[in-house]
Amino acid sequence: MTSKADEIIEKIKEEINQSDLIMEYFRKNPKREIKHPEIVDWVVGEYKKRTGKVFRDPDRAIRKLSQQGALIKIAKGVYKGNFQEG
Repeated sequence: MTSKADEIIEKIKEEINQSDLIMEYFRKNPKREIKHPEIVDWVVGEYKKRTGKVFRDPDRAIRKLSQQGALIKIAKGVYKGNFQEG
């Protein structure tokens, strides 16, 4: 039987890994303006391949990264990584 604390810790670990996976995609494609469906398709497949689990809400994770400033929203459904040049 798992405790509520264990469930919360697991959820936090998954969220961190999901965000890291999204950022990994943008690091592999710097300077590209990437459409939302392309991001979602890649991260959902890659997350399933690496963890065996389903990525529950990639839309929310992408939006959250944009709100935090890690991604730049170019247009509706189009994002770019916010990386320092140099």
